[in-house]
Amino acid sequence: MENNQKKDFLYAVGLGTQMGLLVVLPMIAFLLLGVFLDKRFNTAPIFLISLVIFSIIVTIVDVRCLILPFIEKNSPKNNKK
Repeated sequence: MENNQKKDFLYAVGLGTQMGLLVVLPMIAFLLLGVFLDKRFNTAPIFLISLVIFSIIVTIVDVRCLILPFIEKNSPKNNKK
């Protein structure tokens, strides 16, 4: 592998790791927060469902912001020399 190819490969691996964390961490955090708030205020699944939906929205926005520069960098129109 060339040095440039190694950098691209490591960048892609790092990007995949970040995406995995961006999907899992908000979901777990908002899930636990929803369970805690529902127990605290005795509101059954209201906080749980609303915070899980919110975490899905946050995850979509975060992944889009993370992936968009990678896609633009590697698009065919940007690779022309």
